[in-house]
Amino acid sequence: MATYRAILFDMDGVLVDSEPLFLSAINRLLVQEGVEPVSEQENEEFLIGTTIGETWRQLKIHRTLPLPAEEYISRYDDIVRQVMQEELEPQPGVRALLQVCNMRGLPKAVASSSLHMWVDLKLKAIGLTGAFDAVLGGDDVTRGKPAPDIYIKAAETIGVPPEECIAIEDSPIGIAAAVASGAYTIAVRTEYTRNLDVSQANEILETLEEFDLSLLAGGS
Repeated sequence: MATYRAILFDMDGVLVDSEPLFLSAINRLLVQEGVEPVSEQENEEFLIGTTIGETWRQLKIHRTLPLPAEEYISRYDDIVRQVMQEELEPQPGVRALLQVCNMRGLPKAVASSSLHMWVDLKLKAIGLTGAFDAVLGGDDVTRGKPAPDIYIKAAETIGVPPEECIAIEDSPIGIAAAVASGAYTIAVRTEYTRNLDVSQANEILETLEEFDLSLLAGGS
C-alpha cells in the first residue's frame, strides 16, 4: 500500500461543521432583502463548496438580486463575523489526526474555498491557530474549486508533490479539485453533504475517526 507524506484539509465540513453557519448567514441577508431563503436542497445543489464570489453570483441569478455581488459579499461578511461568535468545535477525529501528523513529522495544510481571513477566524475559534504548516483560502488563488489550483499551491507551499499528499474533502466540488490535483482524495460525509455524490473520491469515511493511519508515512 502506498503511503503519503502530507495531508491537505478542506475547512468547512472537514475541520469544522460550518455549513449551518454559512447557510444561516446567507438567509439572514436574503430575508433582509425580502426574498426567499435558500433551502437545504438548494444549498446542496449549487452552493456547497463554492467560493464566496461564486456563491453570490449564483444567488444573484437564483434570487434575481438587483445589487452588484460585491455589495452582498460585504454585508454577508459582517453577518458571518457576528454568527462566527457562536461556539465552534473541531469535527470528530481532527485533533487526533493532527497529533499523529505531528508525531510523525508530516506537514499539513488547509486548502479552503472560504476567504483566508474567515479560515483564520475559524481556526482561532476551534483552537487550531498555528496548527498547520500552511493555510490557504479561496482568495489566495485565481481559480477556485473545482479547479485544482488551491491544492496544487498548498502542496507546493509545504514542499510535497500533490501525488504524495492526502486531500480530505466533503463536497463534490472540493473532491473534483483534489482529484484533479493528483492527491489521494478522501471524502468525509457530513449532515449537509450526506446526499451528494462523493464517489469520485478514492475512499469515503463517515468521520475522520475512521481514518486509516497506515496511509501515512512514518508509521511503525
